Amino acid sequence: MKKWNRVEQIAFGAFLFWSAAGLIFTLLRITPESVARWPVPNWLAGFVDLCLETGDPILILLAFANTHLHAARQWTPAAARRWALIVCAVAFAVETLGACTGFPFGSYRYTDHFGPLLGSVPFTIPLAWHVVVTNALFVVRGMERYLSRAVEAAIVGVVCAGYDFVLEPFATRAKQYWIWSSGQPPLQNYLAWFVVSALLVGFFAPTHATRFPKDCRPLFILGLTLLIFAAGS
Repeated sequence: MKKWNRVEQIAFGAFLFWSAAGLIFTLLRITPESVARWPVPNWLAGFVDLCLETGDPILILLAFANTHLHAARQWTPAAARRWALIVCAVAFAVETLGACTGFPFGSYRYTDHFGPLLGSVPFTIPLAWHVVVTNALFVVRGMERYLSRAVEAAIVGVVCAGYDFVLEPFATRAKQYWIWSSGQPPLQNYLAWFVVSALLVGFFAPTHATRFPKDCRPLFILGLTLLIFAAGS
């Protein structure tokens, strides 16, 4: 496998560092209140507070950057940019429709805890869609490179719906990034995740070519973010 360039190395190192910090903070249940009692300089306590407040949006930004770099390596930079634009645009449109009408996910609303809002949707949400769908696609292609497009799309849809199933308790109960009108996600939320993800892959995913199927980044990105969400639920 071709060696990663310097930008890829720095980006992945930053993602691993931030993921490790997030996992430690989550497992140790570190909060701003507990930090205030630490015998540390004020600047250090302030830095930790900032990390706690912005940790998840930064995690998504780092995951997005690494996902895009990986896609550019597997396809071409131009193909990766087109794919990212399509996924983010579709995700933003569908999430805006969902937040305003309750279709197709169910009735919910976003808070501003997950980053600044673009209309009704935090800017991090389309990026998160790109992270989940793209890495799920590469994980599936890394396991089996010669699936039909329909089968590939269906499996990716299942992986994405399963990812959201693990994410929901963390995002809604622990962090309140979004709030369901019914108090919990309805079944149609997971069905919508499956359908939207499968349609994105089925109609818009670039060629089946995967030049470096043994690249570890998709598994690390999905696995570490899932681990943090599960630990914080």
